Amino acid sequence: MPNVEGFCNLEMNGEEEFSDDGSKMGEKKRRLNMEQLKTLEKNFEIGNKLESDRKLELARALGLQPRQIAIWFQNRRARSKTKQLERDYDALKRQFESLKDENEILQTQNQKLQAQVINK
Repeated sequence: MPNVEGFCNLEMNGEEEFSDDGSKMGEKKRRLNMEQLKTLEKNFEIGNKLESDRKLELARALGLQPRQIAIWFQNRRARSKTKQLERDYDALKRQFESLKDENEILQTQNQKLQAQVINK
C-alpha cells in the first residue's frame, strides 16, 4: 500500500507532482492549439516514430513538455492503426459480399445444370 503520509509531506515541502503527460497534478488538461496540431501532424507524416532529438526539438518549438510530445505521437499511432483496421475491415466486408453474391449465382447455375443432366 502506498505511503500516503509521504505523499502529503512531498506536497507540504513545496515539491510539485507531475502526471504521466508531464503536466502538474491537479492542473486542467489543456488542448493543443491549431498551430501545434498542424506541426505535430506534419511531423507525424514525416515519420510516426520519434527520435529523442526530434522530440526535444518539437517540445522546444511548441512550448510543450517532451513527454506530451511522446504521448501525442503514441496516441496518434493508435488512432492511425484503428483507422487502418476500419479501412481493412470495410474492404474485406465488400470483398465478402461480392464473393457471396458470386457464390449464389454459381449455386443457381449449378442447380440448373444438374436439373438438365437429370432430365436428359
